[in-house]
Formats: sequence, C-alpha cells, structure tokens
Amino acid sequence: MARKVYVWGDSIAKGVVFDDARGRYLPLRERSGFARAAEALHLTMENHARFGMTSQKGRLALENGIAAAEPENLVLLSFGGNDVDYDWAAIAETPKERHDPHVLPEQFAENMAQMVREAREAGLIPVLMTLPPIDSRRYFAWVTRGLEKGENVLKWLGDVERIARTHASYSALLLEVARTLNAHLVDVRGAFARAGDGLRRLCVDGIHPNAEGHALIGAALTDYALAQGMRI
Repeated sequence: MARKVYVWGDSIAKGVVFDDARGRYLPLRERSGFARAAEALHLTMENHARFGMTSQKGRLALENGIAAAEPENLVLLSFGGNDVDYDWAAIAETPKERHDPHVLPEQFAENMAQMVREAREAGLIPVLMTLPPIDSRRYFAWVTRGLEKGENVLKWLGDVERIARTHASYSALLLEVARTLNAHLVDVRGAFARAGDGLRRLCVDGIHPNAEGHALIGAALTDYALAQGMRI
C-alpha cells in the first residue's frame, strides 16, 4: 500500500489563501486540505505545488522530478485554475481582439493526460481532482481592480458568468481525461456543491478556497482514498 503522496499543482494545492487582515496571499495558517488528507491517511506528503503553476509548467516540473519519486506511491495532480485564466490587462486594452486562456483547453487536456502516463511509467498511482468552483462576480471584481479600462473586460466577456462557464469546462476536461485513461479522480467540485453554499468557502478573490474550503477538499480526498483502499 502507498506510504507517500507526491503533489504537483498550483497555489490551491500549496494551501495558499488570501489573508484579509494582511492583504496578501499567504500559506493557510491551519492545515491545507492536502495536508489534512495526508495526515488522515497516514501518508508522508511531498508537495511540489507552486503559486501560478499551469499544467504546462507542471508537466515540465513533473518530468524533472518524477525520477526521484518512490514507486507504488500516490501522485496527486491539481491544475487548471491558472490554465483557464487570462491576461486581463490585455483584454482591458484591446477588448475587440481575440484573447486565449494561458493554456488552451486541448493543450490542458494533453498536459494532464501526459502527466498521468508519466506517473504510471514511473510505477506511481496518479490521482486527478476536479476544480473547486469559482465565484464569477467576486473574481471579476478581483481581476479588474485597478485596471484603468476595467469596464472593457465585461464588454469582452459578454456576461460575467462566462468566467464560471469556462472554468467549469476545464474541470469537465479532467473528467474526460480520467475516463479515457481509467485514472483515479476525486470530485472536489462535487463536494463543494453537495455542501451547499459552496461559494462561501472561497476567499475574497473568488477562486482560492478558504479554510472551510480546504476542510472540504481534505474530506473529499480522504473519503475517496479510503473508498479505494489507498490507506496503509
């Protein structure tokens, strides 16, 4: 049975939240959802997640670090929020032009699939997770704050809920990758929905889970692992 879990992902996987009192992003004072799950499952966690990490950067990081991982352990892959993000300042300046996400959807799906394959080739057990939800209105307010032509962002979007729809489409891609490759997938997004008022469990920026959100993530990861017999 697995004794260790390796984490490659973004700031959510790193346990970063927005600290309202200090006005900046900081590691969660309490244990992150990932640390909670590792402790509950009696696993040692080696966390390679980084703030701002996309699947494109994560794929390279995994390629460079996977050789040092011990076989027969878990690899949790948590990406998507930065992939689906945009250069909002550029959109504000040129709202009539085409603007793509940082990582296009087909490339995101291929990156995630390749990481699953590489983990398996290294003798590890890859685990994907769906994206936590996003609050379109809070996130819109967050990314347009301070932009001189912030109103142009809404013109480009058409309606603010386009943010949530696009975000959900990347989460759906993870489901498809998991089905295609028969990979483990933890439905974190579903856990937020089932909890009711899941958006309340997000920070002021509308995308990073707060302490309550991380508790939900930890419970979802733990429940899935136990159901799959991944505990030592």
